[in-house]
Amino acid sequence: MLAVSWRRWSSVIADSGRESDLPLRLLNGEWLYRDVHYLYPPLSPYFNALLYRVFGAHLSVLQVSGMLGSLLLVWLCARIARRLLPPKESALAVCGVIVWCVFKPAGNLISPYAYAALHALLLALAALWLTLRYAESRRSRELIGAGLCIGLAAITKQEFALAAALTLVATLLHLHRANWRSLTRGLLLAALPALAIAAPVYAWLFQRIGWPTLVEDCHLFFTHLPASLVYYNRQRTGLAHPLASLWQMLGAAAVWGAASGLVCWWSARRNSPAFAMRALLLCGGCLLAALLMGFTSAGQWDGSPLRALPLLLLALLVSEWRRGPAADPARFIVAVYSLAVLARVALRVPSGGAFGSFFLPTSLLLIYFLLTQTLPQALQKWTQDAPAAATARTIGRGLFVAAWLVTAVVFGIRYRKNNSYEINTPRGTLYTTQQIGPVYRAALEFIAAHTQPGETLAVLPEGSDLTFLSGRRMPLRHQILIPGFLSERDETAAIELLARQQVRYVLIVNRPMREFGAVAFGRDFYQRLGGWIETHYRVATVFGAGGRGDAPVGDAEFFIKVLERRE
Repeated sequence: MLAVSWRRWSSVIADSGRESDLPLRLLNGEWLYRDVHYLYPPLSPYFNALLYRVFGAHLSVLQVSGMLGSLLLVWLCARIARRLLPPKESALAVCGVIVWCVFKPAGNLISPYAYAALHALLLALAALWLTLRYAESRRSRELIGAGLCIGLAAITKQEFALAAALTLVATLLHLHRANWRSLTRGLLLAALPALAIAAPVYAWLFQRIGWPTLVEDCHLFFTHLPASLVYYNRQRTGLAHPLASLWQMLGAAAVWGAASGLVCWWSARRNSPAFAMRALLLCGGCLLAALLMGFTSAGQWDGSPLRALPLLLLALLVSEWRRGPAADPARFIVAVYSLAVLARVALRVPSGGAFGSFFLPTSLLLIYFLLTQTLPQALQKWTQDAPAAATARTIGRGLFVAAWLVTAVVFGIRYRKNNSYEINTPRGTLYTTQQIGPVYRAALEFIAAHTQPGETLAVLPEGSDLTFLSGRRMPLRHQILIPGFLSERDETAAIELLARQQVRYVLIVNRPMREFGAVAFGRDFYQRLGGWIETHYRVATVFGAGGRGDAPVGDAEFFIKVLERRE
């Protein structure tokens, strides 16, 4: 998968500029939050800035970092899977994580939408692994290590720290439900190192940067959110249409019911025909229900059974809690983490997009466990038929392996076919689509021919990877002009900066912001900044869209419009 997808991981324009250019700005002396707007805690951008200092500011530095992080992810998933499955079964399960998470084209982990998410995911999985080790050994050092990982995750991306912390607390409650002294001691052993890392970092930030900038402007604790971000999160979480989201979850649960009924029917049809007939009826009923729910979902559900994951995980969690601490706690612990990390998308678990890779690894391990362990064991209990259970286990294993094998082939073809246009720059080589590539390359060639290295160049509303790859500087504090993020004062500051620095060129990228409830910069949002630019700049050239100077943002054809400052 690494060879097939080589240098095809970057998604230009969207988010990529923030990830590549921000660490360089920090390395050049700008301050996070104060000089460069940022939504997440500080660890990842400063870590990437350190990588630039050691290895140079190059696209491959971040991508090699992503490769090593992905290898660590696979290793952690393998260690977690071994708590649930035998070695060979663990390997097959982790292959699913490699294909569906590490190399998913729309959200791979080598060049992720946010390295903060990758780093926080690794820390959360490390905390989960140490929590599993504690459940086996009851050694204090495992809790201390888990607490350290949670503290580091808290200064990387908070939702992953929260998922790991909830998992650890639930584990201690599960193991020590009758021993409050052990429970309190365990909580302190984990909480103190976590606080020892997170508290000084946030205290220093508040002292040097200030509460208004961190909390009200950068929304570091998910407060004072602009309407555009609320709109975006409501769409992602399924809260925009909660009843429809619940309906789709039930449809996905019906898919699971149909698949389970079919496996049971085929496995038991010879020795237990009566049970097999009931299983076939269950399969048919669930299939009809899934089809009905799919037809009535108005295109909002692609039929993926992953949408029902919260229901499956909750059922597994309750079942394992009822078994008590005397039973193997690994399934309970992994189920708690898997459910907690899905909290942000609980009503709308993604099967694609940029986010699924970060939320799904442990859920995929549990899906393999349910297919090859839980369902066969239940079938044997219902039918007292060991051969039927063995057949069900073989079918479950085969379905899972066939799914990731087919997906690997499809993803490989997609990487080679879609990202086939090569772009060579002083700071790295990448492949992108035939629609975007020629325009992107032409813009880079214009920048190289008409500007000097280190010159300021404004790219709006998003696309500062153009400045990074060309060796130019993005002057604005906001690298991504998301609707609602700039206050009136911020717009004034941006206008004054462009005027003061006499920025010669402004590039307008055809990057509609529909996911935030608006489309065109200058027309639907930030009209004041857009109007000032229109008054003080003229169209020098347009790459794409047939060279039309009046091409609007949101046009079907990708373009980059170069505006030159009027004398």
